[in-house]
Amino acid sequence: MNMHLPTHKYQRIVALGAIALGILLAWPFLGIVALAALMSFLFYGVFEKLHEKFRAPAAATLTIVASILVIVIPLALVTTFTAVQVYHLAANVSAAIADDSAASGIKDIVNSANEILAPIVGTVSAISADDMTNFLRSTLPNIIRGTVGFVAQLLGSIPLMIILTIMYLIFMYEFLVHGKTLIKNGTTISPFQPKITRLYLKRAGLMANAMAKGQLLISLIISVLTALVLSVFLGLGDYFFLMTVVFTLLNIAPLGCGIVVIPMTIIAMLSGMVWQGGAALALYMAISNLDAVIRPRIIPRSITLSPGLTMLAVFGGISVFGVMGVVYGPILMILLVTAVQIYLDSHKTTPSSRATAHK
Repeated sequence: MNMHLPTHKYQRIVALGAIALGILLAWPFLGIVALAALMSFLFYGVFEKLHEKFRAPAAATLTIVASILVIVIPLALVTTFTAVQVYHLAANVSAAIADDSAASGIKDIVNSANEILAPIVGTVSAISADDMTNFLRSTLPNIIRGTVGFVAQLLGSIPLMIILTIMYLIFMYEFLVHGKTLIKNGTTISPFQPKITRLYLKRAGLMANAMAKGQLLISLIISVLTALVLSVFLGLGDYFFLMTVVFTLLNIAPLGCGIVVIPMTIIAMLSGMVWQGGAALALYMAISNLDAVIRPRIIPRSITLSPGLTMLAVFGGISVFGVMGVVYGPILMILLVTAVQIYLDSHKTTPSSRATAHK
C-alpha cells in the first residue's frame, strides 16, 4: 500500500507511542519480560538446532526445559542453601553478641589494631574496645534482622512467584518462536535507519552475552575460589554458598569482593590467626588477577565499558531492576554509549558506526 510521507511519519509516531504506552502498562512486570527475552536470546542457538529436527512449538518447549535444567534448578538450590546459611549466620551472631567471650575477642582485636596504629597516630588508644563492642551490639542485630526479614519476605511471596514463573515461561516461548519476526518489526518501526538499528541490536546482544556468559562467569569463578580459600584458612565453610552469592554480586562491579575479603583477612590476623589470614589474603590477591587473564578471551573489546561506567550501570541497574539489574544495567548503558558514539560519528567524514554496522 502506497502512502505519502507525512502519513507514514505519523503512523510511525503512533506506533512508537503505542509501544511506550504498553511499556508503561507492563512496567511492574517488565523485569520478568526482560528476563524471558534475555534467556531466549542466550538459548536461541539451542532452539535453532532443535528446530532443525522438531517443529517450532516443540523446539521452544524443549529449549525452555533445557534452560530450567541448566540454570533455574541450580540457581534455586543455591538460593535455598544461601537462605539456610543466612538464618544460621543470624543465630550465630546473636549468640556471639550475647556471649561475654565475644567481647574479650573484640578487645584483643582492638588492642592489636591500636599497637599497629600507635606509631602513625601518636596514641595507644586510637580505637576504644567498649565503643566497638557497643557499636556491634547495637548495629549487627539490626542488619541481621533486616537480612532475615528480606529472605522471609522473599519466601513468603510464593503466590506471586508462581504467577511470575508462568509469565516467564509464556514470554520465553513467544520470544523463541516469534523472535525473528519481532526483530524485523522492531527494525521497521524504529525511527533510525535499518543499519543503525542493527548496530544497536548488535551492541545490545554483545553486551548481554558478555554480562551473562562472560562477566557473570568470571565473577562466579573468582567468587567460588575465594569462598573456598576463606573456608579452608579461616574456617568459614558453613557459609560457603552465602559467600559465593555475595562475592559474585560484588565482583560484577570494579571494586569486587575485596572490599569484604581484605578486611576479613586483616581482622583474622589481628585476632591471632596470623598465618591463616596472611595466606588467605595472598591467595585472594592471586585469584583476583584471574580477571585480567580471562576477560580479554571472552568479552569483546568493542563493548567494554570503563570501570566508572560499569559501576554506575551495575548499581543503577540493581536499584531499578533488582538483582537482574547487574545484567540489564550494562545493556542499557552500552545502548546509551552507542547513541552518543553514533551522534559523534555523524559529524565525522567517515563514521566508524557505518563500518561497524556492516560487519
